[in-house]
Amino acid sequence: MRLLLYFFVFLFLSCRSQVGADNAMHQRQVSFEDKNHYPFTITSGNFLIIDNQETMDEVFRIIHQKNTGNRFSPIPAVVENETYLIIKPSLKNSNDVSIDSLSYDKNTLYVKVKEFQNPDFILKNRISPNILLKLNEKLDIQKVIIQY
Repeated sequence: MRLLLYFFVFLFLSCRSQVGADNAMHQRQVSFEDKNHYPFTITSGNFLIIDNQETMDEVFRIIHQKNTGNRFSPIPAVVENETYLIIKPSLKNSNDVSIDSLSYDKNTLYVKVKEFQNPDFILKNRISPNILLKLNEKLDIQKVIIQY
């Protein structure tokens, strides 16, 4: 009887350990375009979802105020089957990051980034870049997790 109990406990624990690995398999890859990196603050939070044209216009009003030079960036049009997003990854040993991949599961967007030295930014810049991403599908994002 005791042997049977140990067998079922082992079986239960081994099944529970597979839940974490199974959850990673449910994340689906998201197709995206890295539109631009800005070396100044656009949003106070870690991310900002741009889901309408008014929000996009407000974001670009801030960008045009903070950019130096005479040329303004064109303002993207927000359409139904796309999602725009601004993320603000923290910096550790560099002045910028590159986006390796995006995955989505249960209203959470997972952003995999890799640090690098961007020659367009000041070398000792410690301001987290604000990165404008265009996701090639409409997603209901409630949380963004940045993975290094």
